[in-house]
Amino acid sequence: MVAKALLSVLVLLQSGPILVDKIAATVNEEIITIHDIERAMAFFPPLRRKDEPEEAFYFRVLNDLISYKVIALEYADEFSLNEEDFEAVERQVLKKFGSLEQLLAALQALTMEWSDFEEFIREKVLFEKVLREKFPMELAIPFSEIEDFYNRDYVPSQSQLGLEPLSLAEMAPQIEKYLRTLRTEKRLSAWLEEIRSRYTIETKLRSPQ
Repeated sequence: MVAKALLSVLVLLQSGPILVDKIAATVNEEIITIHDIERAMAFFPPLRRKDEPEEAFYFRVLNDLISYKVIALEYADEFSLNEEDFEAVERQVLKKFGSLEQLLAALQALTMEWSDFEEFIREKVLFEKVLREKFPMELAIPFSEIEDFYNRDYVPSQSQLGLEPLSLAEMAPQIEKYLRTLRTEKRLSAWLEEIRSRYTIETKLRSPQ
């Protein structure tokens, strides 16, 4: 059983220093740490909403990680992952960093091997695969909407994060996928809420709301 809120997890690194990590949330007895949130913000392509405060964005990332874990617990035995599944998410991360060399440098800075990186993204990979199967998104999104989102939301969010925006051509597939997800948000939200209700979820951090 997970102990008190914000229980510190001590990780002894090879170099000697001790990193104190804190539990941000639990799903049954599975934990999500502050470090997990920070890595998700570092690796996963950010689609921060226009004028979204940093703290609200932080908690939205935590909520996504909770959903990833719930779906992993619910469907791990039903869905198997293959190399192509991982490659889909890895391509997204590589686009964010711009090159494999920059991604590897980021992994090194976080004292992570490639195997650690693949283990970290596993739940997101499974989540996306389950969504593809359960919610096939065939609705066509007009290119004008993709372009509008790129200029209105994506470019400003990258500027806020101090990152160089990728081109519209590079971002179009990801933005199109994101907008398709928004179109089915109500149905998806109800589906996730029903599954999440089967698990004991505790957030150890105080929400900005």
